[in-house]
Amino acid sequence: MDQYLQQLSELALIAGRKIMQIYVKDFKVDTKQDTSPVTEADRLAEEIIVAGLKRITPNIAIIAEEMAAEGALPKLSSNANESFYLVDPLDGTKEFIHKRGEFTVNIALIKNHKPIIGIIFAPTLNQLYVADVEQNYAQLFELNNEFDLSKPLSQKDISTANIPNIPFKILASRSHINAQTEAYIEDLRNQHDEVEIVNIGSSLKLCLLAAGEADIYPRFGPTMEWDIAAGHAILSAAGGYIKTDNGDDFTYGDQKNEFRNGNFIAYA
Repeated sequence: MDQYLQQLSELALIAGRKIMQIYVKDFKVDTKQDTSPVTEADRLAEEIIVAGLKRITPNIAIIAEEMAAEGALPKLSSNANESFYLVDPLDGTKEFIHKRGEFTVNIALIKNHKPIIGIIFAPTLNQLYVADVEQNYAQLFELNNEFDLSKPLSQKDISTANIPNIPFKILASRSHINAQTEAYIEDLRNQHDEVEIVNIGSSLKLCLLAAGEADIYPRFGPTMEWDIAAGHAILSAAGGYIKTDNGDDFTYGDQKNEFRNGNFIAYA
């Protein structure tokens, strides 16, 4: 892992430690303007990550979830070559609130509207996913309870090469599923002899695809760019891809739409 990936990874781990300090105690849940929940963990983790990114790369813009909720996002230039970060400091806030453990820290670097760096840390699982698409680098680190990256319990390349799975594994959100998604899954059932539906929260779905542990993740419903950018980078580096429901490339940096995603399908 190069120095830059190491720095971004350490930021995710520091944020993860702060999140876990809050996770193990009682905490207040507030409601944002869009009615989604937010906690002290979301805010403090974002403060840690944003401060660290500004220190590491002061000239790269940062688009982060809680900054967006407060109307404090920077304006990106119209230059297609401009790089920027997409940060979700606590992806899976509902899972965090309900103590289900399926939440992650997400950091992505976007270049030419595509995610090229992805860092995802799952604190309750002690798992760190790190990817650099341009270097074809995608790795999973299993960490100790101190989240010490210098002494990982294990480290391995991840790849979608293990697929297809038997049974054919379809990933679905634990907290967000609708009739369109259910209809798409039903179509997949008709195409495969054996099908298994795996419900899981946060960007862990994209990590499972990248590791070749599932085959497809259809999402017909609202998400934001920071929800999936890091996972998209990890999936791409591992050999998978994400397309719109029309089959087009999935891109990032849609300021006019306030960084909302359209429907997409992620494939291993």
